[in-house]
Amino acid sequence: MTHDDPTLMRRLQAGDEQAMSALLAQHWTPVVRYVFGLLGSWDQAEDVAQEAFVRLWARRKKWSASGSPGALIHRIARNAALDVLKSPRHSAQREDPDLLVDERTPDRDVELSELKQAVTKAVQALPPRRREIFRLVREGGFSYAEIAEIMEISRQTVANHMSLALSDLRIMLRPYLPESAGEAEAQRDNPATRRGE
Repeated sequence: MTHDDPTLMRRLQAGDEQAMSALLAQHWTPVVRYVFGLLGSWDQAEDVAQEAFVRLWARRKKWSASGSPGALIHRIARNAALDVLKSPRHSAQREDPDLLVDERTPDRDVELSELKQAVTKAVQALPPRRREIFRLVREGGFSYAEIAEIMEISRQTVANHMSLALSDLRIMLRPYLPESAGEAEAQRDNPATRRGE
């Protein structure tokens, strides 16, 4: 949350369109990426983000000026995305966000590409709630308190899921970790080492 957030929220509540433009400029891309992680479709993510900003504006007088606008818009977008997921028309087709957002050169470093694919697969393999929390922390840069607000759960639940996510990813990505880190993990997992033998 920046020091201007309460002022921005007060301006939004007063119907200041420039405040709304500032929120759009600051939060559009992070919201679309977040919703894409939930829906797997870039077009649907953009539609949901647009709907979320429309809801933010339409209900501007009811929002608290003391909260984080970023957390608020993400919560609204999450609820809109959950509505889409419940819809029978939702497509399960998933797209690669990097192909949609960034142009890549054909001569990418193979090792980096393999690692990136492994990380993407590992994150996708996390249970849905754990994956969502992980993405909000790592990609969205949200604090545990903000995520608790977005997802309407306790801060401790966020912390627990994040801890489990990191543990799961460490296990799934063990072959890609530096050898010394992998050996340290193996030492810790070895029952003889734990007993001091």
